[in-house]
Amino acid sequence: MTHRIHPLERLHHRLRLLGQVLAILCCAWIGVVGQAMLSELNPNALENHRSPAVKERLAGCEGEFAQRFACTDTILLSGERNGASAVFARLGLTLMLPSIAWLMWRRVMDKAETLVHH
Repeated sequence: MTHRIHPLERLHHRLRLLGQVLAILCCAWIGVVGQAMLSELNPNALENHRSPAVKERLAGCEGEFAQRFACTDTILLSGERNGASAVFARLGLTLMLPSIAWLMWRRVMDKAETLVHH
């Protein structure tokens, strides 16, 4: 006599396997896409103090010490904000798709577990 597996239990088992595959795909996505997105950033895009564009703007700061300091401070802070925004935008784009896929899968898995255990 063979033991028949309930269809919901079979579905639950298949969803768990799908979850493992999804986890691998999400990690691969983050690794490949994240590396590609972050490798495209260059010093000019980040607008850090070493980038040629920022150096040019810093060279234009004239006047007394306080005026030059205020000018350079404004330029450097603006560049840091822009650079951080570029990095965070790329990280967000890299993590958004896997996060959505994982959350959707978790909702399906929670529903399947509820059906199997009740």
